[in-house]
Amino acid sequence: MPTDRPHQPLVFSPLAWLKLQFLCHAGPTEVAGFGLAHPEDPLYLEDVLVIRQRCTLATVALDDAAVADLFDRMADAGIPPARFARIWLHTHPGASVVPSGTDEETFARVFGSCDWAIMAILGRTGRTSARLRFNAGPGAAVEIPTLVDWSDWPQVAGDRDLPARIADWRREYDTLVEEIVFAREPVRRSPLDDFLRRSHFPHLDPGDLHAAF
Repeated sequence: MPTDRPHQPLVFSPLAWLKLQFLCHAGPTEVAGFGLAHPEDPLYLEDVLVIRQRCTLATVALDDAAVADLFDRMADAGIPPARFARIWLHTHPGASVVPSGTDEETFARVFGSCDWAIMAILGRTGRTSARLRFNAGPGAAVEIPTLVDWSDWPQVAGDRDLPARIADWRREYDTLVEEIVFAREPVRRSPLDDFLRRSHFPHLDPGDLHAAF
């Protein structure tokens, strides 16, 4: 595992990266998780911890009881919050990895009391963004790069348990991620639709006219 890096990027192990990619493409909504860091390097992620959540195309709402349960499980395992509760990972179902206003509000509200925290986003095209914020003292925020430690990939690829791990990711997604997909409102036709369609746009559907205007 690399420890001497010039710009201190956020580094994913191959399995952590593949799991986040799986979550990004498993459904039509955002998905969130906590990064589990290596004991000796807080910016090297070994896993992505997924808990119960309700997700839409643009938001993620983590279940409060599930967050408490996660802290209890980690405490029982002897894992301090600095290893699992400082890095907030989530996906965007599109190409953009620019944090939304909701992302910014959630990051400030949930992680504002931490001495430091990271918000990282993965988009559907593989683009990423990551911001490290220090809340102690005067505070500061800096964009940091992300990378994958592919040096471990040959060993991971040869692991006979890899199919079982992927099956576990699917089980976690199906069990813990509740998709809230809002139905699109039906298009209401108007006299203007019919007039335009007949006179100027005979090849267009009335719904296309609403989208164009």
